[in-house]
Amino acid sequence: MTHTLQTAPPASQEPETPAHPPYDPMPSIPRLITELTAEDFWHRYARVRGDAESFDADYLNDRKRTALLLRAVIADLVALADPTNEHAAADAALAANAVRSNGWYMTLPAQAAREWLREQYREWEESPAPHPPNCPGGCGGTGEVLTILTWQDDGVPLHQEPVWCNRGEPEDPHGSDCECRGTGYTYDRRYGERHLCLSYRPQPGQDAPTRVADPDDPWANEPPF
Repeated sequence: MTHTLQTAPPASQEPETPAHPPYDPMPSIPRLITELTAEDFWHRYARVRGDAESFDADYLNDRKRTALLLRAVIADLVALADPTNEHAAADAALAANAVRSNGWYMTLPAQAAREWLREQYREWEESPAPHPPNCPGGCGGTGEVLTILTWQDDGVPLHQEPVWCNRGEPEDPHGSDCECRGTGYTYDRRYGERHLCLSYRPQPGQDAPTRVADPDDPWANEPPF
């Protein structure tokens, strides 16, 4: 019996593609520089002019962190372009840990810091665009505004809390099948309180408004009752 020796096929000369690329898709460095310039401008603008009081502190802090984040991502991309460049890799890790230090996080080893940075960049890419300092909604750039949510029977405000800023644009109308019956407000008979309806919550079978039974209820003539 003759045995045929089978040889393995020659290995491909193409570099292996990592199972999970560091960035997907790969960021554009020119675009990152443009974003960085804008973030850096707003962070430094108020301090250079001595006008920091007119800017919300949270807005300025967010701009500083984002500028550090974008600088670190650019350094990481430079290091990824030449994996043999140890100095570039060290600079990328240092920049990533600078982002962590700004948030009072502990320093990580080089590779762990860069992996953490990439995850932070993905979250930043998916987050909504920041509101400008002169946002028409009055949030000062934070994306939140204090809004009265509850009133008592005589109209006196009872409770307010931060809600998402709508940039000064009118709220989308609620449908007639929402629990607020399209008015944007609900009424709690137990406590005699009126509440702002913050989200559209369909209630099957509630398309037609129904009048309250108690004729002495001060809200009896108010929509949706």
